[in-house]
Amino acid sequence: MCYHKSLNVNAAKLEERYDASFPQKADYQPIYHAAGFQFPAWPIVTRQEPGKLQLVRWGLVPRWVKSSSDADEIRARTLNAKAETLFEKPSFRQSISAGRRCLIPVTGFFEWYTQGKKKYPFFIQTKDQPIFSIAGIWDEWADPETGEVTPTYSLLTTEANDLLANIHNTKKRMPVLLTPEAEHAWLHEDLNQQEVLDLTANLYPDKKMHSYSISKRITSRTEPSDAPEVLETFTYPELESKKELFA
Repeated sequence: MCYHKSLNVNAAKLEERYDASFPQKADYQPIYHAAGFQFPAWPIVTRQEPGKLQLVRWGLVPRWVKSSSDADEIRARTLNAKAETLFEKPSFRQSISAGRRCLIPVTGFFEWYTQGKKKYPFFIQTKDQPIFSIAGIWDEWADPETGEVTPTYSLLTTEANDLLANIHNTKKRMPVLLTPEAEHAWLHEDLNQQEVLDLTANLYPDKKMHSYSISKRITSRTEPSDAPEVLETFTYPELESKKELFA
C-alpha cells in the first residue's frame, strides 16, 4: 500500500524531466508530503496526452459511478490498485483495458516500519532517478447532476522488494516503480494483458533505492506535514541495531 508521497521539485524541473508542459493556469507548487486521504491534485502524464502535465485528483472514480455521494465513497478505496488484480476488479478493469495508463511523478514516498505496537516513518527514494515514476491508471467521471467531468487516478502497488519488505514489514507491498525502459513502455507502447502484468511484476532493484527514518511530524495533528522539515532525517535509538535492514 502507498498513501503518502512527495514531489519536491518545481514546475520547470518536471517539464524538463517528462518533456511535457503544464497548462498556463495550472497552480502547481512543490509538495513535501501529501496524504492520499486528502485526495490531493497531483501532476500526472497520461498515455493519451503525453505532452501534458495535468493536475489530477488522487482516488480513481470509475465512469460507471452514478452519484457524487457514491464517487466520494469509492475514491477512498481506489487510492491504490493491486497490479496483480487490475483486470479483475470492477473499479479498475475498464481503465486498464482501455489503455488509460499514466505516470505519477514523485521524488520519494513514505512507509512505516512496525516494531511491536510502535510505527516508525521512513522516506524512500531511488538512487538513479531524482524524479521517478510510479505506474498509474486514470479515468474521467461525469457528475450526472452537474455534467462536470473530473479526471482521477490510482497508483499501482505490487509485492515488495527486499528493502520495502523490511520497512513495510506488515503489508510487504510497494508502489510499482518504473525503470526508464518500463516508463517508456507504460506510457507509449501497446501492451496486452500479459505484458501489463509482467511489467508491473518486475520489481525495482532494491540496490538502486535508499531510505532513511524521519520524525513523526508526518502524522502530527498540530504541525503542518507539507513542510521541508518532514523530510529531515530523524534517528530512533531503538532502531540503530536494525539499520542495515533499511540501507
